Amino acid sequence: MLKKFEQLLLRVERRVFSVIMFVMLAILTCHVTMRYLFNRPLIWTDEVTTMMQGTIAFLGIGYCFHRGQHTELSLLYDRVPRQIQRIFDLITNSVMLFCLYHLTQIGFAYTAKQNIALGTIPWMKKSFFYVFIPIGFMIAMAYVTVRLIRIVLEIAGHGKGGR
Repeated sequence: MLKKFEQLLLRVERRVFSVIMFVMLAILTCHVTMRYLFNRPLIWTDEVTTMMQGTIAFLGIGYCFHRGQHTELSLLYDRVPRQIQRIFDLITNSVMLFCLYHLTQIGFAYTAKQNIALGTIPWMKKSFFYVFIPIGFMIAMAYVTVRLIRIVLEIAGHGKGGR
């Protein structure tokens, strides 16, 4: 069940990344076309694509965690027995979950207060993009929760372990 949930999360995340990248490509293609063929560049493209890059960065937190490419202190971790590593994993992932939970709350509260228009598109608010910050934290929380459950099952002797 954990594997199915994780795979579903990963599929959704990949599709969202693909859509964002496609939209960025379309926007930049329009910008280049307008600039070089018609000598009338679209003034809003830089601002929108920058905000979309930030969106990808925050959504990528969970993806990196899933891939095991997050920051870990391997200097000590790699030198201790697997049982101690499990304890480290339990502690660090619990702290990570706690922090992500609070960052999600703060992120949604911050986003709700943002009513700042993009400089080049007044009707589009920055909060349209800022909302992806706490969403990225929520996705990371889901991955951390799956990992914590696996660690607990491994400690209890019900799982194979592995990362």
